[in-house]
Amino acid sequence: MSIPGGPAPWDEEVVRSPEWLTAVLGESWPGAVVTGTTVTQRLQTVATKVRFQVGYAQAVDGAPAALCAKGYFNPAVRGRGTRVEADFYRQWASTLPVRTPPCVHAAVDEETNHALVLMEDLVEAGATFLDPLVGYNAEQATGTLDQLASLHAATWEDKGELTAAFPPRLASLARVLTPEQLQTQLDDGRVPAVPDDVRRADRLLAAMGRLAGISDQPRCLVHGDLHTGNVYELADGSPGLIDWQVAQHGVWALDVGYHLAAVLDPDERARSERDLLDHYLGRLAAHGVTPPARDDAWWAYRAHLPYGFYLWAITRAVDRPIVEHLTGRLGLAVAHHGSLDLLGV
Repeated sequence: MSIPGGPAPWDEEVVRSPEWLTAVLGESWPGAVVTGTTVTQRLQTVATKVRFQVGYAQAVDGAPAALCAKGYFNPAVRGRGTRVEADFYRQWASTLPVRTPPCVHAAVDEETNHALVLMEDLVEAGATFLDPLVGYNAEQATGTLDQLASLHAATWEDKGELTAAFPPRLASLARVLTPEQLQTQLDDGRVPAVPDDVRRADRLLAAMGRLAGISDQPRCLVHGDLHTGNVYELADGSPGLIDWQVAQHGVWALDVGYHLAAVLDPDERARSERDLLDHYLGRLAAHGVTPPARDDAWWAYRAHLPYGFYLWAITRAVDRPIVEHLTGRLGLAVAHHGSLDLLGV
């Protein structure tokens, strides 16, 4: 997909320019002429998210009053971007029964794989984007599990274009750090409450290898990173999912285990996870999918918990309180369920 006006997708000033926005918005709202933008918020981790209001020469019915651009605008992080999320929005989001922010434009620079996603700003429409450190209860989790069940059921055992577009990522993720580097991070104070026998790089890497080799569980498109910070709620409380940068073809339990262990207080998780898993399986059935047997699902749920623990053990470019909060929760879930033992590592 070419980018209207031809700018590089990491140039924030061009992305917010009246000329570029007029070209982009004109594809869906003919006659929309942008006269200027006003930034309302800028958030930067590896990618940068910029929220801004849009001014028009004249009102055009339906044209968005506010937008959010997500891209790798900071020169210091160029080369670390991923095209996965842009590919998801530009090719698949509109075809899948999962709630995501309406995407106005998504593009990828085919030479560099740098990506840009331009979405409607749901905050202006009354939505609330949640924080990774904010509490989440079991009732809220049923809503996000409903979204996951819809996504999973729609892609259940898919072996076509979708699988090719979002291949499994466990093996490649396991190569991000050397065992020595991973152990250093596990020992850097991020998981003081996790037992020593769980805070071992060799066992965690072995677990990732075992998970990559599991072949007797149904696979589907999984979000891959559904902590509270990647959830938003509309004014009526309905949840939606954001940040599809780790989307991949994988076992359904990657999402369900990671999500419940990340968003629920450990005591709440222990009290409610069996019921929540049953709820998820029921929703799969309601969507016409034959879900895994309850005992098999319980094993898969517990066995896949190391995925989330590993994902946060390798994380560096996120605020330290978030790293500690999520790595700690996920590590405690692995310890509580003896997940490494279940996998024989």
